[in-house]
Parts: sequence; structure tokens; C-alpha cells
Amino acid sequence: MLKKTLLVSGIALAISAPAMAEQRTSAVRDNGFSYNYGQLAYDQWEFDDEWDVDVLTAEGAFELDEHLFLRGGLSFYDGDFGPGDLDGKQIYAGVGFHTPLQDKLDFVGSADIIYDDQEYDYRVCSFGVCAEDSASDDEIGFELRGGVRAAVADKVELEGGLSYYDLYDDDITLYAQGLFKATAAVDVGARLLFGGDRESIGVFGRYNF
Repeated sequence: MLKKTLLVSGIALAISAPAMAEQRTSAVRDNGFSYNYGQLAYDQWEFDDEWDVDVLTAEGAFELDEHLFLRGGLSFYDGDFGPGDLDGKQIYAGVGFHTPLQDKLDFVGSADIIYDDQEYDYRVCSFGVCAEDSASDDEIGFELRGGVRAAVADKVELEGGLSYYDLYDDDITLYAQGLFKATAAVDVGARLLFGGDRESIGVFGRYNF
């Protein structure tokens, strides 16, 4: 029941935020946040106390106009799944929306389609005889996000919000990200998913075009 309530609240926020932004910030046209970038990331994913994998991801975004941008990424992961080993790849692609809420604060939402392909390697023992076996699985799902992005200092940005994820199983989590501007074009940052069955922590380097 709590997850459904959070999901309804998140959808309501995503729908109402652009209208609120127009009412409150007619003088703010653009906060100058970059939505044109490529980045490399390393994350550790855990899911429902079963998955525990290391992940390398190449991802990016491309701005279409003052509000819309495309986004996508490719991940490769490897680690443990119960008593066996798990490895696979994940591809996502989607669209995002951003608009100023006030000076140095944007509402940001996104919707992604996700394809996941994985393989399990495990050991089967019967009557004292053991053998290696494997299985594979793949799934198409989606993720919806809605939150805010803020410039809290000259070189520091923070972002956070709510994520609804439906791949193999559905889950609602909170996400957070911190970003430091190392140069005019290069950012470094850390990110986090928490509060649900899916948890993740990672770091990334970003190049802004």
C-alpha cells in the first residue's frame, strides 16, 4: 500500500511540476544546467538481497530543445546471484523533461525503456556428484523518475527524487546524486539508490558537450 501511495504521489508531482514552474518562475528561463553529456560510471547493484554485482556503464544525454532531452546507456555487470555467478548486460533509452522551478533549481523527469540480458552459472550436486550448469534470462521493462536538480554552490550540484522501476519485479526507490565541476567541461560525481528492494552506489566522470 505504501509503494502504491508513493507511486501515485510521484506521478502527481511529475504532472503538476511544469504547471507550478510556469506559475512561480516566469522570469527564470534557463538555469544553465547541462543536458548534453557523455559519462562513464562504476556502480555496485544489489537487488532484494539476491543480486550483488559490479557494473560498468557508458551513458549520455542529448538536448533537443529548452525542455526535452534524449538519454541512454549500456551497462555490463558481473557478480553473485544466490549460490551462483551472474553476468549480463543492460541497455536503456528514453526521454527526459526539465524546466526551472526557481533560480538554480530545475524539475527533472524521465521515462526509460530497459532491456536486460543475463546468464547464471551455478553448481548442481546430487548423490555426491557435482556438475556445472547455466541458465539465461532476459526482460524488457521501464523506469520512471521525477525529482529536482539544484546548484547549491558555484561548482556543486545536487539531484534527488523518486524512481519507479519495473524489470523482473517492480520497485520504488529514492535516488540522489552529487556532482562537482572539476573544469568547465568535466564533472565528477557520486550517485545512490536507496529505500527499496533495489540499492545502488556508484561514482562517475562526465564530459559536457
